Amino acid sequence: VYNASHIGGLFSVFNADAIKTVRLTKGGFPARFGGRLSSVLQIDMKEGNMKEFKGDATLGLISSKLTLEGPIIKDKTSFIVAARRTYADLFVKPFMPPSTDLTLYFYDLNAKINHKISKNDRIYLSAYMGNDAFGVHYDASQEEVGKGESPEESILDFGLGYGNITSTLRWNHLFSDKLFSNTTLTYSKYSFQTNFGLSATNTYDLGNENVDINFGYLSGIEDLGVRMDFEYAPNPNHDIKFGISYTHHYFFPGETNLNFSIDYPILDTL
Repeated sequence: VYNASHIGGLFSVFNADAIKTVRLTKGGFPARFGGRLSSVLQIDMKEGNMKEFKGDATLGLISSKLTLEGPIIKDKTSFIVAARRTYADLFVKPFMPPSTDLTLYFYDLNAKINHKISKNDRIYLSAYMGNDAFGVHYDASQEEVGKGESPEESILDFGLGYGNITSTLRWNHLFSDKLFSNTTLTYSKYSFQTNFGLSATNTYDLGNENVDINFGYLSGIEDLGVRMDFEYAPNPNHDIKFGISYTHHYFFPGETNLNFSIDYPILDTL
């Protein structure tokens, strides 16, 4: 996860209803965290109730959340799903002028499936998806005009959004009481985008002048990784951890597009 908060820091990116444990390493990173420059925050999701179905819902003034968990196959397969969404823009809308529409919300979804293959094998599939959106749509033609005046024909759009997608497939295998392994496949993507658009029509005696401007910017990072971790405990006082990992990084630091056009009225002369 690359952004740590929603809507400018008002909400944490982590849904507490889906979290089991949190561990923070501020410095002196173990070798398995090689390449880290700042700190490491390890978050383990809940695994879902294997005995009975449970649900929890919270309704708030500007946000709500829902958590569902339970067995798919009792004592063998379980799931948990936790979702949140804000709707502050719906409460602001009645106070906005008719010519302006505001978009301001975030949503996120956590999901996990836990399956016992055998006594010594267990598989986990988890995913997270979250997105923040802010936008303004202004239509000048809806503005009130004085008597004898013609309405201005122009539309302004501005948008800003960013979000994360992460998914993990993990296989836990117990070789013996002293040795076990985790084999993990991971995928993550962070993207940021903004756009600006202006469309206007000016009326003259000779005809109409049309102006269209569209600007967009997109950046982000995409990771695909695989790792194998082993932990060996020869006795209660010692344990040995070793493994191997590979991560493929794909960076797109900035993609920009700009479209600009003006249509002038044409004067025909004889």
